[in-house]
Amino acid sequence: MSKDSVREFQKYKSRGAYHWEQIGIHPLKRNIFVLARYKNMIELAKNAVDNISNKKILDIGCGDGVLSYLFAKEGGIVSGVDYSDIAIKFAKEKTKNYNIDFRQGSAYKLPFKDHSFDIIYSSDVIEHLEDVSAYLSEMKRVAKKGAIIIISTPIKYTEYPLDKEHVVEWFQDEYKLLIDTHLNETKYYYSHPLALEDFYQRVIFKKQWIRLFMNIYSFFSNPFLGFKSHFKYKALQYSVSKV
Repeated sequence: MSKDSVREFQKYKSRGAYHWEQIGIHPLKRNIFVLARYKNMIELAKNAVDNISNKKILDIGCGDGVLSYLFAKEGGIVSGVDYSDIAIKFAKEKTKNYNIDFRQGSAYKLPFKDHSFDIIYSSDVIEHLEDVSAYLSEMKRVAKKGAIIIISTPIKYTEYPLDKEHVVEWFQDEYKLLIDTHLNETKYYYSHPLALEDFYQRVIFKKQWIRLFMNIYSFFSNPFLGFKSHFKYKALQYSVSKV
């Protein structure tokens, strides 16, 4: 692939704006794992800058716009970019009552000026990219001095990614080396046990009554939320870097 090309995420063509169903209140369509991943990103941003209200925020790989919408609800001045024109179409339709600047574009050549944003985040996007160095360099280019960059990605446990949409995954030490090579002052966080996610995907999704119970329970407590766990093997890794 050339530097300006990106492997397009195909699920929007077949499933529509499915992330909006996953964060909703429908007792069977709700996905508490995805919802927790988004809330974790917001919590990390809040912890890093105290108050995200009126901060200029960029969502790289915004997809159908769910996380951009959640940041906008917190008072952020949000822009979102995604390679998929279908995803951007969905994002604009779903957030028409919010002033979010969605643009179709490449993570390797962001359609924004230098030093434009206070917060830049990218939720489970980096594992889909061929040229990670170009992606990280573009993040630094559009970041203001003192900005924070938040990235989430699955932790690697198998030789090849189990998800066919993923180009690459990293063990924890590999990911630290990658990020530390490109970004400064980085802290790392790890969320929920791998076994819990595996059980959720393999068992709960196939048993509607269990999924119904878990989704209703999640309105009071979400087992995927946060970073405190005594389990050795975690599923997601997050990096929070200061530019």
